Amino acid sequence: MQMEERLSGNENAEGGGENSVQQQQQLTEPLNCNGHLDRGDEAGDSCNRKFKKRAPLVGVFVILITIIIVLAGVKFSGCPDPPVAAHCCPDGWVGYGGKCYYFSEAEGTWNNSQSNCSSFGASLAAIDTPQEMAFIKRHKGLSEHWIGLRREPGQPWKWTNGTEFNRWFEVRAQGECAYLNDDAVTSSWCDTVRYWICSKPAGRTA
Repeated sequence: MQMEERLSGNENAEGGGENSVQQQQQLTEPLNCNGHLDRGDEAGDSCNRKFKKRAPLVGVFVILITIIIVLAGVKFSGCPDPPVAAHCCPDGWVGYGGKCYYFSEAEGTWNNSQSNCSSFGASLAAIDTPQEMAFIKRHKGLSEHWIGLRREPGQPWKWTNGTEFNRWFEVRAQGECAYLNDDAVTSSWCDTVRYWICSKPAGRTA
């Protein structure tokens, strides 16, 4: 009886050892794409076929995302800026640097020219910068034009608004009223008749 029990115990031990070996082999065998044990080339081919079926869908998805991003960027950049107030000058006037200028077609004395400018809510032109000077010379042509610079005997040059001239350009001759010829600012008696230049701040429109 003891001999039979020992044989039975040995058989069970051998069976348990075989089961343990099989479990270890299963743990070390690779899994296929479905999470099952890989059984060779057939399982690998199945995995490849599924990947090939999904690849076009992934590509289409990526393309759609790219198109959406591009369209969103175009829409954002294409939004118009809010309206900005623009300078506006009356008909017959020329705009530059936030001012409106009128170049007369008639001639008059310095005082008459200033009166004409005043009737338009303007004054004989004050010239504040070299850029403004170049602009006025370009538009007036070769004719002599009165500008808004005058002095009383023994007094400094002043603009029509009472501001003292800072002498950033030379005023030639010894007259009392200044005018602009074809290349420089010079002066003469105020009763001489010439064309004139009016200027005023430009209006604004929304």
